Amino acid sequence: MDACLEKCACRGSYLDKFLQPAILVVLQRGSSHGFQMISDLEKSGMVSGNGLDPAGLYRTLKRMETAGLVTSYWDTESASKPRRVYSITDEGRHCLSAWEKTLLEYRSNIDAILRGILSAGEL
Repeated sequence: MDACLEKCACRGSYLDKFLQPAILVVLQRGSSHGFQMISDLEKSGMVSGNGLDPAGLYRTLKRMETAGLVTSYWDTESASKPRRVYSITDEGRHCLSAWEKTLLEYRSNIDAILRGILSAGEL
């Protein structure tokens, strides 16, 4: 019997913690509204193909704005209905730089775990 839950991270479901740096990468390229960000994130391969939950994205953007990593404004002229447009701040750029170091360390740790799994043989 398989003890892992269907939405377990071990099944490849997207890890929420990585959403913040992925958003910062997209906004580093230019301002964007939420649904465009979802499209950009999915096309980039930074999120799994299972689809990104829009409510989760907006919750994350709200936390990031509160933390000063992004800023937003309502665009009432470019579309048929108003959209909130997000931009990265200087603090967000600093945070993205810190993420680079952290993710390189994670990658090293992940490589070590994979080597351990592979050297252990079949489980």
